[in-house]
Amino acid sequence: MPSPSEPVRPDPIRPDRNRVLDSVLPVALFIGLERAWGLAAGVAGATLWSIKVVLGRRRRGEEVGRYLPILVAYLAVRAIVGIATDSDAVYFGIGIGTKAAVGLALVGTVVVGRPFLVRYAHLAVPFDRATREHPRYQQVMGHLTVGLGCYQFLTSAWDIWLFNQTSASGYVLIRFLVGWPIGTLASMAAIFWADRALRRVPGYPGILDLLAPPEDADEEEDA
Repeated sequence: MPSPSEPVRPDPIRPDRNRVLDSVLPVALFIGLERAWGLAAGVAGATLWSIKVVLGRRRRGEEVGRYLPILVAYLAVRAIVGIATDSDAVYFGIGIGTKAAVGLALVGTVVVGRPFLVRYAHLAVPFDRATREHPRYQQVMGHLTVGLGCYQFLTSAWDIWLFNQTSASGYVLIRFLVGWPIGTLASMAAIFWADRALRRVPGYPGILDLLAPPEDADEEEDA
């Protein structure tokens, strides 16, 4: 039982289910509404659900924080522009351009000597301060930041090609069906590489150990 001063961890099962639902429903809403009533309806439905997802993550205590107003404003403005122009090229083009800009910004943080993942990776994986201050950690996170930026560029190019080959609904569906497994594989490869590369840091226990819930450790001690 955690003390009042300790952060309460969310249920590890429910958030996973929420994430699956949050990923699938915007796609289903867009395709269903777009085919029934047109682009504006699809954009409105998918956007409203996406905003609900962002607000839900804030309530669950996930790391949305100060970026919440920016993210909500971006989703709303993109939807308004897409509906006003009634152009799938404009609506999806904003998303593709934003993704490429994010990639450029990520690479830029490395160029200026402040890699994004050096500063923020510990929010996803609880690396201790000693690990974060080690030169090897900063080198590894710098490489990962560049890799993440390049991934944004590559997926932006794929999005442009796919958009020119299919309909709006087909674009959304195919991008989702392809993007989810590819993104998962890319994430697993990055984690595996980073875990091996960080083994040179003294006292580093491994990413899986860092991600293990506290109750697992308590059960091992009791046994």
